[in-house]
Amino acid sequence: MRVLFASVYPHLPEVIGGLQTTTDDLCTALVGVGVQAAVLCGLKEHANALSDRASRRDDQLGYPVFRVADPIHDLALLAASWEPSVIVVQSGTTLIPMVVAALGTGRPTAVYLHNVETHQLGGTLVPDPAILYLSNSEFTAQRWRALCGIDSTVIPPLVLPERYFVSGRGDRVLFVNPTPIKGVEIMFALADACPDIPFLVSESWGLDPQWRAYCLERAALLPNIEWSPPTRDMRPVYARSRTLLMPSLWEESYGRTVVEAQINAIPVVASNRGALPDVVGAGGILVDAHAPIADWERALRQAYTPSPRFDQLSELARHQAFQTAAAPVMLGRFLSALASHAGEL
Repeated sequence: MRVLFASVYPHLPEVIGGLQTTTDDLCTALVGVGVQAAVLCGLKEHANALSDRASRRDDQLGYPVFRVADPIHDLALLAASWEPSVIVVQSGTTLIPMVVAALGTGRPTAVYLHNVETHQLGGTLVPDPAILYLSNSEFTAQRWRALCGIDSTVIPPLVLPERYFVSGRGDRVLFVNPTPIKGVEIMFALADACPDIPFLVSESWGLDPQWRAYCLERAALLPNIEWSPPTRDMRPVYARSRTLLMPSLWEESYGRTVVEAQINAIPVVASNRGALPDVVGAGGILVDAHAPIADWERALRQAYTPSPRFDQLSELARHQAFQTAAAPVMLGRFLSALASHAGEL
């Protein structure tokens, strides 16, 4: 089988995010079982004008990545030359045009829904027997069923534990992706309210330079905040972490960072938004996204301070992760769904 993942978003290492990391882990796992996988993706914003006009292939990740200025336009040409058994269209800024382009190739087409953002569709999703819909969580599946009447197969993101596991435990409260929708204001308020607790802020998505400068100025006023740049290898970050703080304000369709942290028995303090309650499970504490900071502080101290309660949360976090991140199971589900769909067409 040859699986082509297609999105208008850039891919690793140009952009580091949940979609890119999930795709990378999945492609690596597919290659590991003898399936050929490739990625068609866009270029990073503000790329060099000359590179904007040229298709670039590289194999630095262990599978081919085709980086082009217009993935929607170039999909047909790549499908004709690389000859995928199935095209998996992934979330992007304009999903529907990519789906139309994939169907136009005559290849079996799947749509892997990684979020619930209707403004990124560029059209309307409709039930269609020619399309296999996949969702990254039951929350995502239920939302798209309610919005568009489509049924989808739930395939949680595949997480390769060996890429995230570390020995030992740090002393930091980890906060990833300092943006408003991820709850950065709650993080700042907690750092101010808990001067005795050290925080580690790890960048993820490409931050707007002005926003980054603004946040760095605020962080400099709080001596218990350490700021780190984006990294593809999160193991050094998890090695320094004791608790994960994830106070997202938007509806998280999954929450991959939760699983990565819990692999290391790191308890999670998260908002009760989207799929987070299911992903966090018993391995953390949920707080209403709009709760007073005092409620967040109470939860954070339970999930940080050495105590029998912390030990219990830590053990439950590891148990939750290995229930959620059963990579062979997720890979089997994914391949079975694709093979069944391709065989039915």
